[in-house]
Amino acid sequence: MITINRITILGMVVILCGITVACSVPLPPTSSNKAKAETFYNQGLEKAKEGDFKSAIQSLNEAVTINPQYAEAYNNLGNAYFAVGNHSEAIQNYSQALQLDPHLPGVNYNRGYAYYKLGKVSEAIKDYNLALKLDPSYLPAYGNRAIVRSQLGDEQGAVEDYTQVLRIKPDLPEVYYNRGSALLKLGDKQAAIKDLKKAVQLFSDQGRTDAYQTTQELLSKVQK
Repeated sequence: MITINRITILGMVVILCGITVACSVPLPPTSSNKAKAETFYNQGLEKAKEGDFKSAIQSLNEAVTINPQYAEAYNNLGNAYFAVGNHSEAIQNYSQALQLDPHLPGVNYNRGYAYYKLGKVSEAIKDYNLALKLDPSYLPAYGNRAIVRSQLGDEQGAVEDYTQVLRIKPDLPEVYYNRGSALLKLGDKQAAIKDLKKAVQLFSDQGRTDAYQTTQELLSKVQK
């Protein structure tokens, strides 16, 4: 029996599954409170970029205290709490952002990812679904939903999501590896071999030795 270990996509790289940072929206110059809130907001973003998430949380809390309608600040406050491992507090802030503006697919994705970290996979899938409803090309939601579907035993659903990812960005070896793993579980050996060969090629091209070796070992076992 072949043992399959997926290569994790969740949180792997920013281009696929990092936490989305919403951009600030220009605030009316005549609103002193909004201007002050934006100042704290920008300070919070700078602190987060420096890795000082405790200070980022303080600044972003100031921003939403001054301007409770600041959806972007709530989102990034959620990101800061996520970064320090406080996923419950992150979810509360993402939810507040969505209450203020329900048309932010990145925030739905962020909240879904936080739910996933808490082991609440049903809630995670709901948020990934909402993100994709708002933006059908939202790559991170497809990638993370695929992993959750696999964990729930829905390998066919996972294959469909991985396929969507590759249609948008066809140079991600992890996705070929994971789709190949799902195809193996579905009994489609030839399609799995094709995906694993592609993953081997891309890992090699990218100089990622450990992942290349892991994939090559699985491919060799499958081809026996």
